[in-house]
Amino acid sequence: MTMGVCAPERQAYAERIAATLGRPLHLLRYRDLRAAHALPRPRPRAAGERAVVDLGTDVDLIHAIAERGGVEVEAVCIVDARHMIGDLLEGAPLVASAPAGDTRGDVGARARQAALALELATRIVWVNWEQVPTAALAVQMALASHLNPRATLRLSRDPRTDLGAAAPREDETEILERAGWVRTLNDEHDPYMRDNRVSTLRYDQVRPFHPQRLQTALDRLDDGAAGRLVRSAGFCRIASRPGILARWEHVGSAMWIEPIGTDDGRMGVGQEIAFTGLDLSAPRLRHVLDLAALTDDELAAGPEAWVRYEDPLPAWPAVDLSIPDATD
Repeated sequence: MTMGVCAPERQAYAERIAATLGRPLHLLRYRDLRAAHALPRPRPRAAGERAVVDLGTDVDLIHAIAERGGVEVEAVCIVDARHMIGDLLEGAPLVASAPAGDTRGDVGARARQAALALELATRIVWVNWEQVPTAALAVQMALASHLNPRATLRLSRDPRTDLGAAAPREDETEILERAGWVRTLNDEHDPYMRDNRVSTLRYDQVRPFHPQRLQTALDRLDDGAAGRLVRSAGFCRIASRPGILARWEHVGSAMWIEPIGTDDGRMGVGQEIAFTGLDLSAPRLRHVLDLAALTDDELAAGPEAWVRYEDPLPAWPAVDLSIPDATD
């Protein structure tokens, strides 16, 4: 299975794999995957029957891989070395004319797809790498390794050689376990490729964020206050929305903070977020984010005061923002 946001390079590579292995090539596009939601799961094929499947640029990667075998699938991310980092930093949508509510039309959706393809891959293959200076290529490979420490990395020479080494996934139960941010939060982050410019930092804070100061912190980080942030993901709490655990997700200059669900507070009240980027400063990152956390007096005031804070963050439709009953 091939994936990646550089469609011409990905499609050409998928064709080369199919020809090299003597297997049929199936093209899976967004409309095909939507239609397949109502169909039974595809029948497992014997090794000799397996096709090479090329996932379209805007396909739901998690669903597509899960439906075709999950952790058993060989998922190959094709990277064009001439603009890999640019793909992760741009603010373009995946589909410019996506209807309202379609996340493919989000600002930064293409960068999020590029990051997800790297994080879900069993193997990451660079094409056009000969056109990139060695130092820049080393940064790219280290960045990819931080985003997905378990992936096998290859500078493409030919598909048979590229696919020769086995990808390590013997202990995986979920494809998202490959993602560097997940491994960081599980204290298992150990990238194979390293570069002095690339780092992954873990941020923990037991206090919820003040929504207005968080917006200020995000603007400062986007301006480079702690280095060039490329990817961050994890879990957070916004004081003005008590009792709700949120997913923190950022790529490049795009940010999503979306509710996961309500709870009684037993899942904690603060933040667990992994940050990956270039030339990052851990002290500056922590300083900027700590300024957004509640102060002693604010924390003591409790949720009744928090819900009255000015909140400039995007609203969460259809989420119950009522304060949980402590007696439940």
